[in-house]
Amino acid sequence: MHDLHPVTDHAVLRYMERVLDIDVSAVRNLIHAETETALTAGAAGLLRNDVRYVFANGKVVTVISGGAHG
Repeated sequence: MHDLHPVTDHAVLRYMERVLDIDVSAVRNLIHAETETALTAGAAGLLRNDVRYVFANGKVVTVISGGAHG
């Protein structure tokens, strides 16, 4: 299925950063701190505090909250 939404993820991210004043670098650093040990160990993912981090090629590729499916 193709995403037909006319607003890209990049645009959403920049809006959050520049308009909502969310510190995206701080969020990235927090995710890294939460996952660093598992990433270094070569894990495929991590479940911590009801948050699932999914890894691919040594990187966090998505984050799923406890109540979300996907």
